[in-house]
Amino acid sequence: MIAFKDFYLIRTPYLPLNLVQNISNWQLSDLPQQINEIFNTPDLQEAIYIASPELYQQWQKWQEGQLTDTAAVNKLALSLFRYLLRMISRCTPYGLFAGCATGKPAEHTSIVLAPREEYKKHCRLDMNYVAELTNMIIREPAIKEQLTWFPNNSIYKMAGAYRYAAFTIQNKFRHYDLTAVNASEYLDAVLSRAENGASIPELCEILINDEISLEEAREFILELIDSQILLSTFEPTVTGEEFFRVLLGKLSALQHTDPLLHPLTRIHELLQNQSAGVDKYFETHALVRALLPETQRKDLVQTDLFLATDSNTLSQSLIADIQQQVQQLWKIARPANNNDLKNFCKAFAERYEEGEVPLVAVLDTDAGIGYGDHTGTAADHTPLVDKIFTGQQTETTSIPWSKFHTFQTQKLKACLLAGQQEIVLSNDDLNELQDKKEPVIPDSLYLMGSILGASAEAIDAGEYRFELGVCTGPSAANLLGRFCHGDTTLTAKVKECLREEEQYRPNTVFAEVIHLPESRTGNILMRPQLRDYEIVYLGQGSVPNSHQIPLSDLLVSVQQDTVILRSKKLNKQVIPRLSTAHNFHAGSLPAYKFLCDLQTQQLTPFLSWQWNLAGEEPFLPRVRYGKIILSRCTWILHKKDFPSLNNLPKKGNQSPDIATFSKELKGRLQLPRYVVLAEGDNELLLDTGNECCLQILSATLLKKEKVNLQEVLNTVDQCWIKSAEGVYTNEVIFPLKSTRPVPITTAGATADTTVITPPQRRFLPGSEWLYVKIYGGTASGENILKNILRPLVQELMEEQIIDKWFFIRYADPNPHIRIRFHQTDGGNFWQQVLERLHTAISDAGQELTYRIQLDTYEREIERYGYHTMEFSEDFFHIDSEAVIELLDLLDGEEGEQFRWLLAARGIDMLLDDFGYDLAAKAALLKRMQQAFHTEFGGAKSLLQQLNDKYRDHTPRLHSLLDPNQDEANEIEAAIALFNRRSERLRAAISAFGNNDGEPAPFIDRMTSYIHMFINRMILSNQRKHELVIYHYLERYYSSRLAIHKKQSV
Repeated sequence: MIAFKDFYLIRTPYLPLNLVQNISNWQLSDLPQQINEIFNTPDLQEAIYIASPELYQQWQKWQEGQLTDTAAVNKLALSLFRYLLRMISRCTPYGLFAGCATGKPAEHTSIVLAPREEYKKHCRLDMNYVAELTNMIIREPAIKEQLTWFPNNSIYKMAGAYRYAAFTIQNKFRHYDLTAVNASEYLDAVLSRAENGASIPELCEILINDEISLEEAREFILELIDSQILLSTFEPTVTGEEFFRVLLGKLSALQHTDPLLHPLTRIHELLQNQSAGVDKYFETHALVRALLPETQRKDLVQTDLFLATDSNTLSQSLIADIQQQVQQLWKIARPANNNDLKNFCKAFAERYEEGEVPLVAVLDTDAGIGYGDHTGTAADHTPLVDKIFTGQQTETTSIPWSKFHTFQTQKLKACLLAGQQEIVLSNDDLNELQDKKEPVIPDSLYLMGSILGASAEAIDAGEYRFELGVCTGPSAANLLGRFCHGDTTLTAKVKECLREEEQYRPNTVFAEVIHLPESRTGNILMRPQLRDYEIVYLGQGSVPNSHQIPLSDLLVSVQQDTVILRSKKLNKQVIPRLSTAHNFHAGSLPAYKFLCDLQTQQLTPFLSWQWNLAGEEPFLPRVRYGKIILSRCTWILHKKDFPSLNNLPKKGNQSPDIATFSKELKGRLQLPRYVVLAEGDNELLLDTGNECCLQILSATLLKKEKVNLQEVLNTVDQCWIKSAEGVYTNEVIFPLKSTRPVPITTAGATADTTVITPPQRRFLPGSEWLYVKIYGGTASGENILKNILRPLVQELMEEQIIDKWFFIRYADPNPHIRIRFHQTDGGNFWQQVLERLHTAISDAGQELTYRIQLDTYEREIERYGYHTMEFSEDFFHIDSEAVIELLDLLDGEEGEQFRWLLAARGIDMLLDDFGYDLAAKAALLKRMQQAFHTEFGGAKSLLQQLNDKYRDHTPRLHSLLDPNQDEANEIEAAIALFNRRSERLRAAISAFGNNDGEPAPFIDRMTSYIHMFINRMILSNQRKHELVIYHYLERYYSSRLAIHKKQSV
């Protein structure tokens, strides 16, 4: 089910946990002295500067005697004390407070850290300042003239205008807005010329004529640059070589850049300096400030720390044991519920049905359906009311109750009644909680948690606990990507993981999403080039242009509530990936959030224990399965429960008496000595026996009213990673792979987009196409087809009111029949059609239908092909006429038994019409059978059911597929209708110019043609029928092919 890869990433704090014992007796009164002594080293001073230059400056003033106020000194000491607690307990990388190192499995467990002097710092200028420097550089006239300019890669043309996203800088942050500019022949020409890159003089050249001077052309081009319709190659990158180095390389290739190049090169040299201390940061700040006068010290430099180790291995037996237990725990995982994707699929089906549409058109908030918060009127710019929040709730949210919540409630109640602090899950519990639908584990994922044990030897003996943080996907690179720049071994291993992930889907392109939402986010997004393809959107790619996929190249469709992306130029399905831990959910542009959301569709994306109770519990016990700890003991503290915090004076000294607070704390709760104060993703180790820690806790309670405390599992006696200075807490990130590939819905037929001018896409009511929807039940729909539509279309065709028509069955979700009538020269033919339709329905009884609706006919051009769209409509017409006549032959229960059998025969004859021989039939149905089996879950049990049913139906199916038995089967009338269809269809194929026996150019349409035939033939549950019929035909063709091969030997 899952397997561990051959590497991992270990993370530890900068300082050993033993220090917590040294500080246990510190008093508030002597805290400044203790802090002064412990931070009197260059490396710790550097760590504080990187975390908070302001705090470092305060510390420096104190050291120089400029800060003497007792309250201010105590406040400073307590702030530094908090940082100290983090540096000895928390493994999450943050500047120099914690670091990471790549390790590998071996026979024995042994992780020994080298001296801190051997650690490696990976420093770089903050991306916010790099972006500011870039903007400053490209504004220089001499440089701007030398740059190459390209169209903004978010731009697309719609309704006579170019629409694109552009940013403004507010408080040093990028804020994007969607904007538009009217198209013109001049703008068209510039964008066309800039497609492959062009300089300002080259762009001016195409505009200059008798009416437009060089100055006017230049002014126009500069206006396009200022409005961000044109962007330069100096736009920041988030993949590939780090952008600051890229910037230096690009500057060195230009003329007149020495005044900029020298200070920037010096900054780069300073940040490579591995010596401890803060002087290099002061000089860096001065150099940046000389270029950008408003530069602050805060967030100027980003730093990652890479540990040096004397040994770094985890035993293979340990890894195998964790793997076996985590695999069992996936039984309690639940699929993600992404309402934005769900709403998108629903809106897409209503607007575009089964069409394949350019993604930019779909995501357009005005002309399309938008995405997420950017849909409908919510996307409109209404400045008067945009920031008014009425407090009204559009819907009531409540906890969805399930057997999992019932289980949690029952286990919690039993644990508390027994006075216990731990819930232990059994295998029976996991089996009870397992969903009927097996979780769909990502192909690639990672497991993060802490290994607890008295020693490495004890761990190898099986005496350990593993505190599970999370096991999630959709890729092992999500949490590892941002650390790859500082570790070449890690980079190589991550790339290996991604190559393996891609091998599961050989006909699919995995593409890295390249987007810079705002400049500072670039610090998290920065990673090497990890994949061969990139989707570029308001960002610059690092792969060759041939491997960059702009948004305008992507087509989108929805198949069985699953979004499918396809690249036009590659003619392959595209799966987006974001190989970094960016939280893209809030405030992102709709296109970016859409692409990122697609990563986890169809998947059960994560495994973790989430308490989901009806009300707040003051205490939650530890939850464990085997050696895996899923959740720590948790206590909720409220300020109102502590008199010492509630009886403080409103003015003057508002600090509580710590001794009194300590007694109240011990009196109310049975807290362990060491706990962590959990605030969102932040955790701070606290010693409840230390008054400095109690001061932090009481101050937090005064401010927050309520706090969350959790037990500490990484205690000194459970820490086994060591150095010469002591022992360390740990977090390990294990990359994993699924041993069973994910059943992902794949794209079906693809369109030939080589024709320059596509056929007309949209036909409004009153045009040459009339589109009518008739709503009623499935039985009513069948009745309408047989008794109303069949005689009506015969009459309309005979009188030449229409020249073709076709129908499909549909549900949105209400079942209805969709009919399209066509007349090239009809003028107001639609009036006659509607009048006669109204009369026919009135005569038959209006209770058959409850709604008749006109709509716009949107051709599915990408699905049926630019140059085969009209032929496809001819096929639909011919097929509809055959099917509607055949429906009249199906009556009662016996008719339903023949319906699916005749559908199978109809497919076989259809393949004959398009020139498929037996081998080609077998290959096509194999692909279709596999796609539908995957769509319906891909379970072996389903395959077994289908095989069992096939054995039961084999004699009847083989008989109906044999033309020599048509008379015996009494289906001559039905086959006559199919023969008539074949005659007309083969004539249409011949008229199209392709009657040489080869299925091309219709080979890419056949799955859709067969699908639409089934849609017309089958009364309801069409896709489930397709699953079964395609399976039967694949078995039938394969057996016949095997017999033929055997006979030919």
